[in-house]
Amino acid sequence: MNLATRLKRFQHKNTTGLAVLGGIILVCILFSMTTKTFSTSMNILRLFRQMVIMIVISTGMTFVVATGEMDISVGAIYNLVVNVMALLIQAGLNPWLSAVFGLVLGAVCGMINGSIGVILGLPMIIITLGLSYVYKGITLILTDGYSVGNLGKSTFFNFGTGTMGKVNNTVFVAIIVVIIAAWWLKNSVICRDFLAMGSNINASRYSGVPIRKRKIQNEALAGLFAGLAGVLSLSFMASATSEGGSGYEMLAITAVVAGGGSIDGGSASIWGTLGGIVLIMTIKNGLMLLGINSAYQEATEGLLLVLAIALQMLTRKKNR
Repeated sequence: MNLATRLKRFQHKNTTGLAVLGGIILVCILFSMTTKTFSTSMNILRLFRQMVIMIVISTGMTFVVATGEMDISVGAIYNLVVNVMALLIQAGLNPWLSAVFGLVLGAVCGMINGSIGVILGLPMIIITLGLSYVYKGITLILTDGYSVGNLGKSTFFNFGTGTMGKVNNTVFVAIIVVIIAAWWLKNSVICRDFLAMGSNINASRYSGVPIRKRKIQNEALAGLFAGLAGVLSLSFMASATSEGGSGYEMLAITAVVAGGGSIDGGSASIWGTLGGIVLIMTIKNGLMLLGINSAYQEATEGLLLVLAIALQMLTRKKNR
């Protein structure tokens, strides 16, 4: 195989990844030229910290998209975890123990999603859309619609606000999560089943994949990542709001699709998702520095999702 053929195959296989990388470089150059503060170390460090929550949630969403499903409840689960943890800490529970409870709560919410989806036989996007309102309602009931603060001092909060070499500790946690998740997606039997289900669920069923079990595990995993995001958020903010997490699910889906995850399932990349979230958050940061209205920022996220899907469709047509 000559070099030209190898380069052509590499280009076909990595079209989305190259497009995301090119987009990141382009927007960084653009905002560096149009703003005075974008390329400063202070803004870059702040941008890293702002990415943490969405990196973790989007990593969980990658596993869901791999099966050909979408989870609309991760933002609501995230916020439920943050508020329940804050209330438990306020009631006197050790913050580290509340963090464990938060992880379990996120996973349980995910298991509920998956179990109901399996029982009713409906797409997860429908199930999680309905349950997202349930989780939001529970959060409002528990908090009476108020923010939860005054959580005192703890090594838990010291860790969340602490830094290593000026980089917030939670950034390193997110990096570790991405590395482990990327390895797991590539090497574990469960994740191979996820991808097989996304490629052809009927063929997977006939080949012995426990479809119902894997669907529940998949949703539990997404809930666990949402719970971890809640833990990291509270460790830094030391407060919770009843209206948090809104729109996080669509941001996560956009990141996964922009990073090469197929909306039909069967294909997903943790590293691609990371690239997608870096691109999206960089654009949001640059628009904010330019003083652009937040409504236009949300419109940009929607446009990116449409462009990512369009790029997937064009790539498929070329590869046929």
